[in-house]
Amino acid sequence: EEPLAHDRCPFEGVDPVYLALSRLRRRKFDGAIEVATELLSHNALDQQVWWIKCRSLTNKNWIDDGEMEEEGLGEMLLDDNSTAQIARPGTSFTRPESSAVGGPSPAVRPTSTGGRPLSGFA
Repeated sequence: EEPLAHDRCPFEGVDPVYLALSRLRRRKFDGAIEVATELLSHNALDQQVWWIKCRSLTNKNWIDDGEMEEEGLGEMLLDDNSTAQIARPGTSFTRPESSAVGGPSPAVRPTSTGGRPLSGFA
C-alpha cells in the first residue's frame, strides 16, 4: 500500500549533508542544526557536518555590532553643531582683508552711467 502524500518525508532521497548545507544557505539555521546533529549521532568525526553545525549555531546567535553604534559615520561627518577647524576666507577678525587674494576689490567695482555695476560682458 502506498503511503499518503502527507506521511512521506519531503526530502526522501536527498543527501542529508546537502540538505543541512542547503538549509544553512537559506538561513534556516534550526533545520540545519537538527539535520547536522542527527548526522553527528551516527558519525561524530565527520568534519564537514561539524562545520555546518558550528556555522549554523554561530549565524543563529550572531549579534550585529553595527546596529548598536549610536552615531554612524554619516552623522559624524555631517554634524551641524561641529565647529569648522579653519576660518572661511574673509571672515577672520584678525585679518579682515584676507579675502583679497588679488585683483580689484569689490568695493571699487566699475559702474555704468546709471550707477549700476558693470557685468563684464559686452
